[in-house]
Formats: sequence, C-alpha cells, structure tokens
Amino acid sequence: MPLRICVVGFRNTGKTRLVTSIVSFLSSKGFRVAVVKHSHERIDLAVKDTARILTSNPLAVAYSSPYDNVLILDRGLNPEYILELLNPDIILYEGFKRSPYPKILTAVEKGHLEVDVDPSLVKMVVAPEHLKEDALKLYPKAVFSTLEDEELPDRVLQVIRRVYASRLPGLNCGLCGYGSCGRYAELILKGEARIGRCVVEDPPAGLYVDWSRVELKSYPASVLKSLLAAFTDTLKGVKKGYEFIIASARIRREDG
Repeated sequence: MPLRICVVGFRNTGKTRLVTSIVSFLSSKGFRVAVVKHSHERIDLAVKDTARILTSNPLAVAYSSPYDNVLILDRGLNPEYILELLNPDIILYEGFKRSPYPKILTAVEKGHLEVDVDPSLVKMVVAPEHLKEDALKLYPKAVFSTLEDEELPDRVLQVIRRVYASRLPGLNCGLCGYGSCGRYAELILKGEARIGRCVVEDPPAGLYVDWSRVELKSYPASVLKSLLAAFTDTLKGVKKGYEFIIASARIRREDG
C-alpha cells in the first residue's frame, strides 16, 4: 500500500503551496505521487455541461480535453481505492486532520499551531522562524522548517523516510532483499534504499471486492501476485518489464 502523509493547517497558511512543492520534488526523484484534497465545497466546474451531468447522480463522470483528464466519482465510492490502483508510492493529502495518517502542519502565526490533531502524528511543522520554539513545545518530536527554506523538500523527504522506516515490522524475513528490517531501515534513512520493498508493510498484490479492500497477509498476497503474473506472461501483446497489473471480474449471482 502507498505511504500516506497529510498536510494540515488553517486556511491561508501555505498548505497548497507546500503540497505543490512536495509533489514537484518527489516526482523529480522518481516517486509516483497522488494527491487528495479535502474541501467542504462542491467542486467549481468551469464546464457547465459537466456540472449539469453531475446533478443526475451518475456513478462517475470522466471529463477529457486536450489539457486534462478528470474523473469525478459518486461520493459513495472511496477515492483512495481508485488511487491505489494507480500504484503510487505516496498519497499526499491536503487536509484530513482527523485521519490516522502522519501530519505535516503549516502555520503563519502562533494560534495556527493549535490544530485539532493527535500531537503524536505531527512529524513536521512548517512555519516562520519566530514560531520555532512554540512549535517544538507543542510537537517536540517534529522536524521544524520554514516555507522559504531551500532545504525544505529534502527535509520532507527525510520525514517520509523516517515514517516508513518506523513502520517496518521487525520480522527480519529478508524478503525486502536487505537481510533484516534494521538494515533496510538504516539504508532508507541514508537514502540508499527506496521505500516500498517491505512485503509485510506493502503487500505485493491487492484485492478489492465491490470497491472495498480485502486485507491480505504477505503469503496470500504473494500467491495472488504470482498467479496474475503467470497468467499475464502467457498472453500475447503484453510488453516486457511491466510494473503492475489491474484485473477485474464481474461475478453474476443467481437470484435466490
């Protein structure tokens, strides 16, 4: 599963600017990044015909132009599962302060530091330098940086590496290719290994039934991956070196 990180804070504290900076930097480093933005407002569509179609409550609306491809889902569908099918390394959330995911907190004045979040989830605070002391009092285990700091993208990447390394299960199964969880964590923190190699933290295959994820342990996930790969490799027209497979099946049940 992808690593999930939230950027949270009050309005006009630089969340979108920070998210944009993080995505650009991580993409330049070869990470596949998806973004989820939280809002209490309905999306403002410049294309009025598309807005009218949405009022008819379709399952989804896909909007395609020479500039963008946009998929708008019914609110009953979980967009996170759709994003997982794109095989991202990281899903970056703007908002979602009550989620269980690690947080990067933005602030421009002292009052902005007191956000309704679990303090243990705040891994980084991005704020003006004069707020550093107050920020670290509230979040002593967080990394502090300013929005103008040239090293900010690198600091964010290091936070991401620490979060991932801290979640390694300690089983020392060696399936990541690094011998032990401790060795893998050490190399991640040095920037000498990529996140996403742990088959326990990141099962090699996912299963979704009626758009709900079925949690798989590493062994059944490995079996599913092997079955899909073995079947796909027998097919003509499949390019070599593919990175992921998406399969779907419609199961028809007899009434009664």
